[in-house]
Amino acid sequence: MLNRYIAWILLHYRVSVFISLTVVMVLVAGAGKLGLSNDLRVYFSQDNPQLKSLKRLEDTFSKQDNIFIYISPSQGSIFNKNILMLINDLTETGWQTPFSRRVDSLSNFQFSKADGDDLYIDQLITDPENLNASDIEKIKTIALAEPALVGRLVANSERATGINITLTLPDADPSTIEDVPTLAAKKAYDFVKSRVSELQAENPDVTILLGGVVSANLAMGEAIEADLSSILPFSYLILMLGIYLFLRSIAGTAQIMLIITLSVLATFGIFGWMGTTLTPTSGFVPTALMTIAVADGVHFLITYYHNLHEGSNKQDAIAHSLRTNFTPITITTITTAIGMLCLNFSEAPPYRDMGNMIAVGVLVAYLLTMFFLPALVAWLPPAKARLSLDEAGSMDKLANLVIANHRFLLFSISGLVVLGLFFVSKNELSEKWHQYYDESFEIRQAADAISNNLSGIHIFHYTMNSGKSSGIHNPDYWKELDSLTTWLREQPEVAHVDSFSDVLKRLNKNMHGDNADWYKLPDDKELVAQYLLMYEFSLPLGLGVDAYIDMDRSTTRMTVSVFKSDSVAMLALDGKVNKWLIDNAKTIQPTEGTGIDLMFSHITQRNSISMLFGTALALVLISFCLIFVLRSLNLGLISLLPNLAPAVLAYGLWGMFVGEIDLAASVVICISLGIVVDDTVHFLSKYQRARKEQGLSTEEAIRYTFNTVGLALVTTSLVLVAGFLITTASHFQPSANIGSLLAMTLGFALIVDLLLLPALLLVFDKE
Repeated sequence: MLNRYIAWILLHYRVSVFISLTVVMVLVAGAGKLGLSNDLRVYFSQDNPQLKSLKRLEDTFSKQDNIFIYISPSQGSIFNKNILMLINDLTETGWQTPFSRRVDSLSNFQFSKADGDDLYIDQLITDPENLNASDIEKIKTIALAEPALVGRLVANSERATGINITLTLPDADPSTIEDVPTLAAKKAYDFVKSRVSELQAENPDVTILLGGVVSANLAMGEAIEADLSSILPFSYLILMLGIYLFLRSIAGTAQIMLIITLSVLATFGIFGWMGTTLTPTSGFVPTALMTIAVADGVHFLITYYHNLHEGSNKQDAIAHSLRTNFTPITITTITTAIGMLCLNFSEAPPYRDMGNMIAVGVLVAYLLTMFFLPALVAWLPPAKARLSLDEAGSMDKLANLVIANHRFLLFSISGLVVLGLFFVSKNELSEKWHQYYDESFEIRQAADAISNNLSGIHIFHYTMNSGKSSGIHNPDYWKELDSLTTWLREQPEVAHVDSFSDVLKRLNKNMHGDNADWYKLPDDKELVAQYLLMYEFSLPLGLGVDAYIDMDRSTTRMTVSVFKSDSVAMLALDGKVNKWLIDNAKTIQPTEGTGIDLMFSHITQRNSISMLFGTALALVLISFCLIFVLRSLNLGLISLLPNLAPAVLAYGLWGMFVGEIDLAASVVICISLGIVVDDTVHFLSKYQRARKEQGLSTEEAIRYTFNTVGLALVTTSLVLVAGFLITTASHFQPSANIGSLLAMTLGFALIVDLLLLPALLLVFDKE
């Protein structure tokens, strides 16, 4: 069958080129059907328990999509006329923002006071243009004494303030590929940004930054666009230069770059026809595909050029290259796809999609290498072979060096692997979403400024459920809620607690002549109900209690702001809250917190476990493939160490210098395993051919392998490392982390396959 396939390619090369290009063009047409989503929630599957919890909270109260405006004067306090007028202007902007549902600020804070038996509620700042010094001092006194403001919208230092715009974005429309929520979010963000830019120009001495969930979502899309517009072209250039450096052939370089380009375009076209919605991690797919797709073409062309150099004609050189490389290229395609497909065990759907896209792309690259590339080479004039590394005998020298020192190499590299295992344990599973973007992004600047000067950037939401209708009228419910609120405020990592118990205490004080001694919770159930009803009817449209109390009066919402932290600390705090409720609450049901921050914290922990299972399965499947193809249990077992050692060394080095494994870094082990095995397969395939077909000894077979495949391994590995190193310049940290770990893993893989694998063969595959 192999001979018939080769004969058909050589005889019908024009037809093969035409069919390949036609199929690719049809596939590429589907790219226009691709959707795009920048929503952070795409990282969570529909059955994710934390996502379900967030949806329940949003169904009960409201969605948590928001734009947060951070304001800080370069000098002085926020309590001056110009800043208060600016706050008022931006508050009005918030109400005018498309899809805005609620705006909370110092300006429109609903300050309550009593006059006899009547309760009056009005916004704190009513006429900013006519404020005098006495008015401003009164506003300052009220604001700095109000728990709902200090540490949330007003800095205790008086150096910063914030305005929170809560949005109700439309749901996704399944009838269109457009990302309706993202388009709506961008419309709202652009409106606010335009007005902020105008006011910033009028107030150059004031820092105004935009944060919030909507800003973070849109920044993710900007980061991916930046990668595609800068890193991808640069990656393309580096790959082209790297290939030319080793092939020394303009024609060969152009042919491989064509294979790469067609593979990427066809892959995105296939998923477009499938109606796929791209996510932020999809931005890594082109670079990964371009880098991985290089290997097949390089192996084919280096063998082809080597045969030309040995005196073969073009037809024989093509036939020999196909015959030599068919099995290793086929098995490397399968093993790479297995590694990528095991990403389907990931807890995060975007990484499943990424794995599936790369797996399909690898298959497309394989088909183009097997049908399009040899046909194209057969059609074009034969290229001159100028493989200087071969002529210099570099691979021969390396082979002799390895053979002479194989025991030292075996023990020393094995020792490094054991040391790597020790440092792997130093890695901590941790997620820091606020570091997803570098300092060039406004969302990162806003997060840092808010955390340093105003409030916490990690938001936990809790549904404090009494378990029965009108249960929140029970005074014991409020006492327990207030006790929890007080306990949380004592925790060093907590910046602010937004609890409705503060409002109820203020109302009780108001209804007792604003006597500070009555700033406490009412003891009577009927009084609680009356206060809540009176307060609700006194609030203006858009600032009602629906954001805090459900319709059934069984549940209230409590929001906790946490200083800049990591997922380990956040999960620990959430666990302490739940334990406090179990130990101390009788009227409030124990509950776990929810929110984007806690969702990422949970998924990072679970994803690492899932990836370990996926990697174990991939390793078993790949080992069986190698044993089956090589028809040797011995070689299959020998391959285990070279396949695992690079990841151990890379994660060990990561543990030594970084020490944190986030959601992105946890998927690298599966990705790298599928790629690392490629070099092992090519080495063992050539080694076994020398042993069985040519009857060479172990040492001679290793020399033969170095001479026939060594240059290709060096070429592909260095190109892979260079390609992934480029992604470390990404503005999006998850992509940069994946690129860094993959580059390290593949660099170690080259060292292991050239130094450790031959040593293992010399010891365990004796005559």
